[in-house]
Amino acid sequence: MSAVPQGYDPVLLNHWLWYEYRCHVCTHSEFQVLFESIIKRLDPRFVSIRPYGRIGDRKCDGLLFAEGESTVFQVYSPDEIKQDDLIGKIEEDLAGAVHHWGDTLKRWVFVYNVRRGLPPDVGRLLLEKSAQYQGIELDQWSSDALWERVKALPLQTRAEILGAPNGYEHLFFSPLTSDNEIRRQLEAGSFVLVQDLLAPIDLGAIAKALAPGAPFGAPFFVRPVCGDLPWTSAADQQREIVREALERGRGLVPRFSVFSLAPIPLAVHLGFLLSDRVEVNCYQHDRDKRTWRWPARSARCDTAFTVSGLPDRWTSDPAEVAISIALSDRVNREDIREGAPDAAFHVTIMVSEPDVMWLRSPRQLRELTPVIRSTLAAVRAKLPRARALHVFYAGPTGGAVVLGQAINPRMNPVVHLYEYSRQASPRYRLALTLTEELAV
Repeated sequence: MSAVPQGYDPVLLNHWLWYEYRCHVCTHSEFQVLFESIIKRLDPRFVSIRPYGRIGDRKCDGLLFAEGESTVFQVYSPDEIKQDDLIGKIEEDLAGAVHHWGDTLKRWVFVYNVRRGLPPDVGRLLLEKSAQYQGIELDQWSSDALWERVKALPLQTRAEILGAPNGYEHLFFSPLTSDNEIRRQLEAGSFVLVQDLLAPIDLGAIAKALAPGAPFGAPFFVRPVCGDLPWTSAADQQREIVREALERGRGLVPRFSVFSLAPIPLAVHLGFLLSDRVEVNCYQHDRDKRTWRWPARSARCDTAFTVSGLPDRWTSDPAEVAISIALSDRVNREDIREGAPDAAFHVTIMVSEPDVMWLRSPRQLRELTPVIRSTLAAVRAKLPRARALHVFYAGPTGGAVVLGQAINPRMNPVVHLYEYSRQASPRYRLALTLTEELAV
């Protein structure tokens, strides 16, 4: 007879416990992020709304717009319930949504996360408002109702929201755990950032790559909804995700393990957000062996970097500079001239033999970092009034993250990042511009 209890799904129970924990400890903004990660998977048409200048958020925390009709979501997660304040907020938000969205508003959903239920007058108010706004369907979703929707999702989708069901829980230390064991686990552990916009990354493969280390909690999926959105909108979403990860890591050793399969501009931006103030370990996917584990020994580990094209004299001219980084392939000069025609200087960082399999060891990334930093410092020294840096990168995503970490927005001019496509003309097209505003 099996010793495993029958009649329930232990994986689903694991996710429910993790969901309940997050709802219990989260702030208002954290619950809104959790809600958005769920609703985006329930309906990809969902649009996140953020306050914008003086116009605010138009009394809308999220929007579904289809066939000329809109559904407005208003999210509420207070530390403590004050009935009069809550009633006033509902009246104000609903009236504001009706005013701002007009005849397109067909459904208004009040999403709430409260510890012990709503006060009775709130339920009565919603009934009264239903009679007042007869052309609008009013609905309310509690955190429990939201879980019922999560519960029906496939396991892979639930794992994307709540983390892997096993092996990614927060570390808990019993009173009997020795100080040395706690220290060992903290030294070996890290927060995990998964940036898989181009292809899904298997969580089991991540766990194997980290061993014998352990993750601190569920992985953070750095997965902005790109689609037809401009690069800057994707970067804004990415910044919010990374800000949450950095906040979670503030109380522990700020160490992050990065697994990325993403467009190069967003991989660079990820490193830019993490900065060099935290420890980051990037992993590289071995496409032949289908693993993220670094080889125990590398037969060939190329760290012979050459830098050419640096200005040979100091100048106060407000010039623009193109910097190409060739790790997996060479960067064609004609492509650079077409992408950045105003660049007066072209600086090249190159390995001896660029190749798509160049990255075989984390040591190569560690040695790439000072090369990038010293190159940027040399450009600043020779061209103190440089207006912009145009970066053309051909290499693995791990190197792109390292590149982003080396870019200090306070020391360097604005940095333009380009996305490469052989079918496009020009082949390198401007994607993102890194400024202080795009940093965390």
